[in-house]
Amino acid sequence: MAEDYIWVVTDDIPESGRSGGNLPNPYTPNMPPVAAPRSSVPVSAARLEESMADFMQAMGRVLKQAQARAEELGSLELDEVTLSVEVNGEGQLSLLGSGAKAGGSGGITLHFKKASSN
Repeated sequence: MAEDYIWVVTDDIPESGRSGGNLPNPYTPNMPPVAAPRSSVPVSAARLEESMADFMQAMGRVLKQAQARAEELGSLELDEVTLSVEVNGEGQLSLLGSGAKAGGSGGITLHFKKASSN
């Protein structure tokens, strides 16, 4: 069976592909901003599944600890969590930190809501 791939658009340029000779000098006065070159790379769906599983396992531990601490502080309950992650050209997932926006970089936004207890 053929392996499935998902194309990931990335700003990462492989070192072997850098030419550098055609790029304008960014310090030239009145030079308009230059957009970063973008490329698409195929990433194995299996690699993305593995990365997502590893990410979720680690975040699960973090959120479990946050829930326990919230309960210690006064019967608080962690009800909803929103995480923004980014996928690089190698299929690695990274949590976007302060100031980073998934919408501007094409990241993935994950919303988790506490399951209703019926």
